[in-house]
Amino acid sequence: MPKIIYPSHYSETDQAIYDDLLSRGETLIGKKLSENERFLLDLSAKITINQMKGYDSGYSEQEISEMRSMHKQMANAGIIETPPDKFYDDMIELSNGTTFKNPLSYPAEYYYEQNQQKPQNYDETMDKLSEDTNRLQIPVNVD
Repeated sequence: MPKIIYPSHYSETDQAIYDDLLSRGETLIGKKLSENERFLLDLSAKITINQMKGYDSGYSEQEISEMRSMHKQMANAGIIETPPDKFYDDMIELSNGTTFKNPLSYPAEYYYEQNQQKPQNYDETMDKLSEDTNRLQIPVNVD
């Protein structure tokens, strides 16, 4: 089972409820879950906790009904496709076959650390930028 990363605003009680909902869902299903199925349990547990706390999606009943009917029409038309397993492994594959890790799969702390460090060749880049800026000539219209 992968390590669970709780949303930062969850209290210890919320975390306990989340764990309980996941374990109940796994028990009801009665089989070992793939990551695709675990994702749905995770999503439903988070939605349940948000509902318990009184958070609202902001959609009206009519908007939800329209979304459901559109989803049903798309599913019946065969437009909805399940993403490949690579998607759930946080990988992106381009049409030319190039694969790389999805940038959204990194935690916020990773990007924070990256932004706290100066990039390689920082001093050289700044010197070149300074030289280029000094060479700029701004045309002035004098009448």
